[in-house]
Amino acid sequence: MGKNGYLQRQKCAVDAYRQAERDTYIQFMIDMFMVALNDPEVMGKDVFGKDRIARVVHAVECNFTRFEPALTKSDEADYCQEKLDQRLAKILGKDTLVPFLKRYEWIEIWGYGPKKK
Repeated sequence: MGKNGYLQRQKCAVDAYRQAERDTYIQFMIDMFMVALNDPEVMGKDVFGKDRIARVVHAVECNFTRFEPALTKSDEADYCQEKLDQRLAKILGKDTLVPFLKRYEWIEIWGYGPKKK
């Protein structure tokens, strides 16, 4: 039982570290977008102020929740990947869009067929 308890504590520690790292990078990227949206050199005269940035951050949080399964090993991963690519294709154009699996080349591809032995 000692080894199992130790392995479980190690897994919990690693999971906590990964969650902290993930949350830190998410917050940092939000901070970088807020700075860019308020920068006249980037946005011209149409910089975003506090209220507009708050709406954008809220929308980003909602989109993150909506599309996060695309990064997971869940049943809805491929659906979310496709929906995200469809949304981005409307913005960027199909000729400019880099497909999801090329943008996120480290994502493991899930198949629906029988498992390989």
